[in-house]
Amino acid sequence: MRIILLAVTIFLFFTEPETLDFSIMPRKNFGGVFLCVVWVILAVGMIRYLFPNKRITMIARKQHNGLSHTAPVPENGVQADKTAAYKRLNRGMFFSAVAWISINAVTFFVLSLLDMLTPPTALVLVVFYAVCDLICVLFFCPFQVFFMQNRCCTVCRIHNWDCLMMCTPLILFPSVYSFSLLLISVVVLIRWEIVTRKSRHFFIEDINENLYCVHCEDKMCQLRSNLWRRISARQYSKALKKWGNSYGEEN
Repeated sequence: MRIILLAVTIFLFFTEPETLDFSIMPRKNFGGVFLCVVWVILAVGMIRYLFPNKRITMIARKQHNGLSHTAPVPENGVQADKTAAYKRLNRGMFFSAVAWISINAVTFFVLSLLDMLTPPTALVLVVFYAVCDLICVLFFCPFQVFFMQNRCCTVCRIHNWDCLMMCTPLILFPSVYSFSLLLISVVVLIRWEIVTRKSRHFFIEDINENLYCVHCEDKMCQLRSNLWRRISARQYSKALKKWGNSYGEEN
């Protein structure tokens, strides 16, 4: 759905960019209808995080006490290890926030120099970020690799940050359309932060048995592992073929 939405948004951006101007609402034309469709899809996608829902991922269900059972651990040093682990999570969270702010600041600056920092461009970025969110979950997440350095999404401290990250470009263009989406994303973030700060065991597998791989219900890492395994195998096969060709030429 998000990929189709991005394709249509990009098409309209290059053909009829005025239809993506959410600062002019309401409009009784195709542009107005499309903007409403985008709003509904994004809003529903964020609102579902606020209520218990079996269709969302395990990590998103943490805030609804979906991963509250803890595994037995030794008493000595548990609190110290728990505090140290949570500090590492917060450090990764801080660097992730700095990286995201920096990326967007540079992007907005370049777009302003090109005289392209407009509401239609902001909407394209929002939908593009929504697709990037899926890419991070299913294939490759730079925040996980470079900053959080965790095992998978199940123990990710910033999982529900995606809503506010996605809506970041809307900050530049105040309107009912943009502020309504931003408000929902902020509510999702505040709810996430309050719950996670009260329940640190949501992210530390040494004291939470539900974080073990054997209890995972999403299995998204398997898709990612299979993808990279195929890529690695293909690269290895190409390397062997190239080596074989070069060896044959030498002899």
